[in-house]
Amino acid sequence: MNWDNIKHFIATARAGSLTLAAQALRTSPATLSRRIAALERDCGTTLFTRTHTGYLLTRDGRALLARCEAIDDAFSSLARLLPLSQLGAKGVVRLATRENLATHIVLPALPRLLKAQPNLALELKAGAQTTPLRDREVDLAVRLSLPSSGNFKGRAIGLMAHAVYGASGIEPMQPGLLGWTHDCENTPIAQAALNHPRGHSPTWRFNSLQAQVAAVRAGLGQAYLPCFLGDATPGLHRVQGPEGLLAQRIYLVLHNDSIEVQRVRVVADFVIEVFHQAADRLAGRAPA
Repeated sequence: MNWDNIKHFIATARAGSLTLAAQALRTSPATLSRRIAALERDCGTTLFTRTHTGYLLTRDGRALLARCEAIDDAFSSLARLLPLSQLGAKGVVRLATRENLATHIVLPALPRLLKAQPNLALELKAGAQTTPLRDREVDLAVRLSLPSSGNFKGRAIGLMAHAVYGASGIEPMQPGLLGWTHDCENTPIAQAALNHPRGHSPTWRFNSLQAQVAAVRAGLGQAYLPCFLGDATPGLHRVQGPEGLLAQRIYLVLHNDSIEVQRVRVVADFVIEVFHQAADRLAGRAPA
């Protein structure tokens, strides 16, 4: 079998779409289609069912994917175990974290890392959703939970406390806490807000922490927020907490083989140091 054909097969299986896989591989759908057809000829079987909604794996396709992903992981591991050891920390490291942790904790300290490591390039992927590590889109991640499966290393690097915040000098328009939209209702913070004595039947619901902060500042109500965010926002004050309210562990997670790569280890050490220095703010012991 041609390994390039297998790489195109893996990308299509993961994307479920010829167009999306072609974009990820920076090739054309026609070229990708030819690659898959060639692999199917080599295997003597049909690997995909073509439908109007995308490409679905057949039973043989699923069996092949399971074995190909193991080979792909082995190749990735081999590449990561060959660092530029003579050149120090050099190259690109991709770090994922929540947007608020990036904005308030990581980014302010980043110039210190880049000055100490001028040959290091950092890609920071910040968002509201947890970035999956399985496809190696990132080298390491700061998360609020450990992966349930996979070959990963993880360690707790901090504790994030929460409190109830209101707008200083403004009477809230509703007596209870602001709510979360249904797509966020299973998150720990949404559950904690809902179970609060004043968290039932909220009039207004939002789907992000920044929207919750803006709503509190506008006087719509009070909100359940991480202390490092609420304390750093002008015009907000604590109404209750953090004692007795939600506290979440913060974890640094990376691939098992990545810790042997010098540039990844340098960034991991930096992240651990930054969160250690921010421990009081994260735990609600020291306002920003």
